[in-house]
Amino acid sequence: MKNLTLFGMPIALDEKTGKLTSNEPDVCWEDYSRKYSGKMAGLLADPDYKTEDEPYYDFYKAIVKNSTRSTFSDVDLRYDSTVILPGTAGKEFKKTAGHFHLPIPGKSYSFPELYQVINGTALFVMQRVDDYQKEEPMTVKDLLLAEVHAGETVVIPPDYGHCTVNIGEGTLVFINLVSVNSMNYYDSVKQSHGMSAYIYKTENGYQIEKNPNYVFECEPKVVVPADSPKLGISKDCPVYTEFLKNPALYRYLNEPEELQEEFFAMLKEK
Repeated sequence: MKNLTLFGMPIALDEKTGKLTSNEPDVCWEDYSRKYSGKMAGLLADPDYKTEDEPYYDFYKAIVKNSTRSTFSDVDLRYDSTVILPGTAGKEFKKTAGHFHLPIPGKSYSFPELYQVINGTALFVMQRVDDYQKEEPMTVKDLLLAEVHAGETVVIPPDYGHCTVNIGEGTLVFINLVSVNSMNYYDSVKQSHGMSAYIYKTENGYQIEKNPNYVFECEPKVVVPADSPKLGISKDCPVYTEFLKNPALYRYLNEPEELQEEFFAMLKEK
C-alpha cells in the first residue's frame, strides 16, 4: 500500500490492483466504477487494438470524509478521483475517454473543472473547437497539453474538451473539483475517434500526434502549471484541505466569469 498524503485524507493506493482504500470509516465515496479496454473502442489511435478486458481506469464519485460532505454540497461542488492504470494500447498511453461540458444554464459557456495530480504524471489534453456538437469534423482552434506532476494542479477553462493521459511508468491518481451542475457531452469525441491529439510512448517520454479526424487551425502547445493564489492553488498543498479552509474561494467553478483569464495565466509554455 502507498499512502497518498496529497489526498488530504487517509487514502492509500494498492499498487497491485490499482484501487484506492482507506482505513478510516469516515472516508467513503458515493459510487465506484472501472472501465475496461473494451469500452474504449473507437477512441483509440490503433483501430486494430481489440483487447476487451484490460483494466483502463477507475472513477470514484464524491470521495470525501462524510463529516465534510455538506461543506462541498453547500457550494454545489463535488470532489472525485480517477485512477488510470499504467500501460499502453499499442503505442498509445492509457487515457480517459474525453468529453466536453455542456453550457452553464443561461450562459454561452461551460463550467470549468479543477484537477490535481496525487500520484504519477498526467498529460491533460485540452481542446477548443468551433462547435463540439456538430456531426461533421470539428475544427480545432486551440490545443493545450498540460504536463502535470504529483502535487500540481490545472484548471480546465470553460468550453475546452479534455481527457487525461497517464504518461508515467506507474499508476496515475488525480482528483477533480467540479460543479455538481456540470453535465458531460461525449458524442463528438466518440465520433472523432478520440481527442484531437494522440499521445504515444517513446523511449525518452512521449510523442504527440494529431488525430486526422479533426481540422486544425493551430499547433499543439505543451504547457506546465504554476501556482495561483487567486484560484486557491499551491504546489504540494492538497486541494481538499485548501478547499475546507475557504470554500468560497472556489466559487469560480460555478461562476467563472471574473477569473477566466487566470485559468490561462497559470499555464506556462514548457
